[in-house]
Amino acid sequence: MAPTNGPETKALQDLVDQLPEQVSTWTPQQRADYTDQSDRAMREQNGSGPGR
Repeated sequence: MAPTNGPETKALQDLVDQLPEQVSTWTPQQRADYTDQSDRAMREQNGSGPGR
């Protein structure tokens, strides 16, 4: 089973904690950062992605 608390997932949690509560106020860069980190966390949790 893939980890649900690996480093990418932790990084996503940390990022979310720093973002404004209202998604509609996120800047384009914040949206891009969230999307990129969310994708990495998803691959980590699914056991796919580079090196897996």
